[in-house]
Amino acid sequence: MPPEEGERIARAFFAASRSGDVATLRSLLTRDVEMRSDGGGKVIAFLNPILGIERVLRSFAGLARKYAAEPATFLRAVRVDGLPGFVNRERGGVLQVTALAIEDGRIAGIYVIRNPDKLGHVAGAMGPAGADEGGAA
Repeated sequence: MPPEEGERIARAFFAASRSGDVATLRSLLTRDVEMRSDGGGKVIAFLNPILGIERVLRSFAGLARKYAAEPATFLRAVRVDGLPGFVNRERGGVLQVTALAIEDGRIAGIYVIRNPDKLGHVAGAMGPAGADEGGAA
C-alpha cells in the first residue's frame, strides 16, 4: 500500500473514531477486526482484545460519548513497525500511538500503545509543542 493511502486511512479512522461516526468506522473496518491496547498498568487501556466489528464499533461510540468534552488531538501521521498509524494526545495529555494493520483497503487490526515506558522516544521526538507533522514512531 502506498504511504499516502495508509495516511489517508489513518486520518479517516482517527476522525471517525473520535467523533463516534459509526457509519464511517464500519466502512473502514473488516468484519473480524481486532483491537489491542497497552497501557503498561500505568494509564487506562483495554485489558483484553476487542474482537469483531460490532464490539469495536460499540467501544468507539461509547468512548466518543464519554470523552466528547475532552477531544483528542491528532499530532502526526507515522509508520509504526511498517504499519500506517498516528500519534495523538488523549484527555489528560496522555500520549498515544496507534498502528493500523490494513488488508484490502480496510483496517483488520488496531494496535494502541499508551504505555509511557514504551513512548519515551516518541515524546522526545515530538518536542515540547508536540504538534509538528511528519516522521515515524
